[in-house]
Amino acid sequence: MILNSLNQVRSIMINTIAGTEKAIMYLGKIFVIDKAYNSLTDAIAGCRRDLDLGMAILIVPDANKYCVWVVIPNELIVNPC
Repeated sequence: MILNSLNQVRSIMINTIAGTEKAIMYLGKIFVIDKAYNSLTDAIAGCRRDLDLGMAILIVPDANKYCVWVVIPNELIVNPC
């Protein structure tokens, strides 16, 4: 799904097995940033494999780039901050 901005989501901080991370909540799911791309076409191509595997993906424009956010399983969240 492509969002117009992060204004459509709720920003949160979470503790995961990798440490404290910025995350967003959208439609009851928690997403963490994965990668950033210079164009929307590159962002879609870059996450095509994950999309084909059925992962929930958000693409959000941010300044001069497009950020790809992936859903994180609840099992990887240690404690919400």
